[in-house]
Amino acid sequence: MALFGFGKKSEGGLMDAIRCDEKDFLIWKWRPAGQEANSTRKENAIRTGSSISVRPGQAAVFLYQQKEGEYDVIKGPYNDIIKTENLPILSSIIGAAYAGGTPFQAEVYYFNLAKNMEIPFTIPYFRIVPAEPEYKAYGIEVAIKGTLAFEVSSQKEYIKYLFEAWGGSDTTIAELEKSLKELITQEVKQIVANAPKDTGIFVMHFNSLIGEIGQYILARLQNKIAQRFGILATDVTISDIRYDEESESYQNLQRITEKQAHLFNLENEKTALLSHQIQRETMRTDADVRNMTASRMAGMQLDHQEDMMARMRQESQFAQHQQTMAAAQQASLMNEAAANRANMASEAALHRSNLMSETANLSAHQINVQADVMKTGLQNMGQMGTMNLGGGDGHMNPAGMMTSMMMGTAVAGQMGQMMGNMGNTINQSMQPQQPQQPTPPPMPGATPPPMPQAQLFYLNVGGQQYGPCDVNSIVQMLQSGQINAQTMAWCEGMASWSPIATIPTFANLFQTPQGGMTPPPMPNM
Repeated sequence: MALFGFGKKSEGGLMDAIRCDEKDFLIWKWRPAGQEANSTRKENAIRTGSSISVRPGQAAVFLYQQKEGEYDVIKGPYNDIIKTENLPILSSIIGAAYAGGTPFQAEVYYFNLAKNMEIPFTIPYFRIVPAEPEYKAYGIEVAIKGTLAFEVSSQKEYIKYLFEAWGGSDTTIAELEKSLKELITQEVKQIVANAPKDTGIFVMHFNSLIGEIGQYILARLQNKIAQRFGILATDVTISDIRYDEESESYQNLQRITEKQAHLFNLENEKTALLSHQIQRETMRTDADVRNMTASRMAGMQLDHQEDMMARMRQESQFAQHQQTMAAAQQASLMNEAAANRANMASEAALHRSNLMSETANLSAHQINVQADVMKTGLQNMGQMGTMNLGGGDGHMNPAGMMTSMMMGTAVAGQMGQMMGNMGNTINQSMQPQQPQQPTPPPMPGATPPPMPQAQLFYLNVGGQQYGPCDVNSIVQMLQSGQINAQTMAWCEGMASWSPIATIPTFANLFQTPQGGMTPPPMPNM
């Protein structure tokens, strides 16, 4: 324990919570709560494993007594326990053989690293001598008021300065301000006093060039502040430059300045007048030149216009010729198209006439053929009258005669129907053919189609309407498996679509034989 400076058991062996809750500080040495700085040896004996908290804008510096001038830095935000791996110099001091909780001699200092801190300053009246030789006898008194803004640029130099300036004791921002103000007052007086010679700015114009004066001070003050305090001056804002208006030198310079301003204004007026006269002469000369130029341009323009008019006439004549040729060509094409249409119409009429003649000849031929057939049929029927249709003695049989008459009537009716159909065919061939669109019966729920001559059914196959179909076609479809007993069907007289198995026409196809029936014996083969 003596190796690390512990004299009392009560001052060692316990873990500490290391933190800084101070508000207005530049440098603050950590010690146990309620203790004054350098009042207990415990503040110089830190244990690994103690907790440490570093807020944003703060830095905790571990200054080791074992290695003079060596230190580790933890920047905020940080909230953890002290570990050798976080402090490289501490690790080399203690060594890897030491376990957690090992004490080491070090002092912990908190530094304020806040950005853009500002310090106001006021420099009382001091004498400035004009740089102009004729005015060197009129030195005047000037007072300056402003603000210096700074931030920590070099952490190492900043820590070095604070230790050297205050020896590691607690330091507030107010103390830094005091030291900075002393430097600013000393340096700014010298800088501003040399400004007339360095910048060429007349001393009576300082107040109107206050921004330029601030930047001039910052440029020459920045390096000195950085070297001494370890901080970076970021801006110098001059809020006021005040002259001692009661002094005789100021009043003399003021009169001289006003006279110079008056002379300056006169010179400006003379210069403006001379410039105006020169401008008038220049304008007059320019007018003459413009008139001569305009006359020449007018002549050239007249010649140009004549050439342009001649060119325009040629172009107009050419355009009219092109339009005439185009109109003639268009008329020729239209006449040719009209002739072609007339020829096509004539050919179409001739074709229709030939087609009608051929159709009439074909119909007449069909009528002759059918007449011959019917004639032959009537002759045969006449002979049938002499046939013994009832098994008699070969003489005229009344039953045979009736049969012959019935057959003749049927043939005659057929012949009449055939003649009527042929007449309709001829009439239709004489008229333009119009395509007819079939009208299928509606699906379930729609109005049923009209009753056909024979019993015809419509089927719903896969959601599509199919038909009309006669009974034999439906039986064949059932046998081939194309439809089944549940296929929906409809025919004239049905109230709605129904499965085929429920329709009386087909119900017998789906009846199951009664149980207990015994088939007859098989025939002998």
